[in-house]
Amino acid sequence: MIVPARLPRIALLLLFTVPALGGERPAAHLVELPAPETAARLERCLAMSGFDVTRHETPGAEIRVDARRGEEVRGLLVSPRSPLASVVEWGPTAGDARAPGTSEDLRACIDRGGALAEVLAGEKFVVCLRTRREGREIRFSGLLIGAEGTIVSTAHDLDRVEAISVRLRDGRIVPGRIGRRDPSRDLSRIDLAEPVPGFPIEGRRRDRLTPDEPVFSLGCADGGAVRMREGRVGENPRISGGMPLWEVRMETIPGSSGGPAFDAMGNLAGLVKGRFRGTKDQGYLIPVGTILEFLGKVKRGNR
Repeated sequence: MIVPARLPRIALLLLFTVPALGGERPAAHLVELPAPETAARLERCLAMSGFDVTRHETPGAEIRVDARRGEEVRGLLVSPRSPLASVVEWGPTAGDARAPGTSEDLRACIDRGGALAEVLAGEKFVVCLRTRREGREIRFSGLLIGAEGTIVSTAHDLDRVEAISVRLRDGRIVPGRIGRRDPSRDLSRIDLAEPVPGFPIEGRRRDRLTPDEPVFSLGCADGGAVRMREGRVGENPRISGGMPLWEVRMETIPGSSGGPAFDAMGNLAGLVKGRFRGTKDQGYLIPVGTILEFLGKVKRGNR
């Protein structure tokens, strides 16, 4: 589950649908935000995901949000719990919200302040990595790709390291070994003993980014939770050590190096390399073209 970051702390109280007299009771989500802000986040997220959204306010200060995208329907009721908290309900009496994935999508919309479901879908491909070198523990992130149990991540701090502990999103911890390491590109390939489905990098990628467009990184923090950071692309790529890097105005947290960054449509935009020393919100992404070169998917110069 993605942990909220750079947003007001949200307490999650999930009352899963339970039998009740006269049918099922809607699931409820307690949010430590005022009802208007909660409704605005839901509207923004659903609209950016392609839904037609309508909003109705009732005399009792409740806010009804209805959204439709083809045959998919979202019906939500946002009620004030206090001046600083609200409750979101969905289910049989709050609208037909029983389509697959609805509950997860709604929680993500609220928790991420309107982040796109397409971006959040990439979380299942993020792995948390841990190893030791010279008695020091190293934690970083990686992206599962393809269908062969392959992880791509950064390479810094991995010299003289072979074994990696890999935490998958289902909670399993499996061993991994460094199959290839390229210090010049700052990329590594980590192989698993078993096939694990990964992100379809060849079909969902952005070779070029535009200045000031939003990008969203997913990386591991302490405890193995995945955190998301939103940022903006800087100017044209800079060259460092002969290799291009995208500059981004985005906070980079410890442990997130090697994690993926996506554009607003959920296409891979690059891997988080790190941050500029002495800053908190100036980071760098390794471009997709460099990643494909490293993996042997394209010839150098063909981007």
